[in-house]
Amino acid sequence: MAYATYDFYQESFGGNAISQADFDRFAKRASEYLDLVTHGRAAFYWDDEDLVKKACCAVAEAIKINEEGGGVVAESVGKITRNYAAGITNTPNEEERLSIAVCRYLLPTGLLYLGV
Repeated sequence: MAYATYDFYQESFGGNAISQADFDRFAKRASEYLDLVTHGRAAFYWDDEDLVKKACCAVAEAIKINEEGGGVVAESVGKITRNYAAGITNTPNEEERLSIAVCRYLLPTGLLYLGV
């Protein structure tokens, strides 16, 4: 089960980096990651700001970037050229990118707390 739908991604989150055809795959993987880092508590968390849904969207975009090999550092429109940041030390690695996406939305919720 994915925590966010494509409609939420476009309308509430304001996302446009993932196509509708690919969104379900990325959202499911993002939801699995959220379950991992929250120890399953994300499924039971509800709030007025939809922070779990937003975190799902942010992680889905991060997973997409990771699959593409890193962030785009250069892009041309004519004859389409892209260069990805791979191995550059000032860009986040794959795990850091996912962690940043999760923390942006879930840090204030207590879902990431591992204590007793």
